[in-house]
Amino acid sequence: MKTILLLSILFSYTVLAQNTYSTKSNWLIETKTDEQKFKKIQKQFRGFDLAMVEVGYRFNTFYFALQDKNYDLAQYQLDKIKKAIQNGVIRRPARNKNSESMFLKSQYKKMTLALKSKDIQQIKEEYTNTKNLCNRCHKAERVAFIKVIDPQYRWQVIK
Repeated sequence: MKTILLLSILFSYTVLAQNTYSTKSNWLIETKTDEQKFKKIQKQFRGFDLAMVEVGYRFNTFYFALQDKNYDLAQYQLDKIKKAIQNGVIRRPARNKNSESMFLKSQYKKMTLALKSKDIQQIKEEYTNTKNLCNRCHKAERVAFIKVIDPQYRWQVIK
């Protein structure tokens, strides 16, 4: 009897859950015009903040690649950081001046040269310069409360 009651409750819960909640969403497909669709897509891409989420994620792997002396992985992440910033600038052109002067046309190249040299002292120095320039850029963009520090743990389980 208890088994039948338990199965009945589980069956009822399953039926009710299926009828009252759906994960299916056609938020874009059901949008009427192309202009409305593009506006919704643009809203999902957001601004420079989403680019910085990717930069932060990749900076973490970049940092640990340097610790592991995996300079190929570090360069790969540095290239992706550059691309994320370039994509962010497309969405927020006002961020272009500081992005270019502090990283894209300067520090990116210096860090790349340091990685190619495989000189540990030069790499450490340019890493510190890169991190400091990130914080200077944040200050210049009026988000000085966002402080880049050395990551404390890996977000990605790769070496």
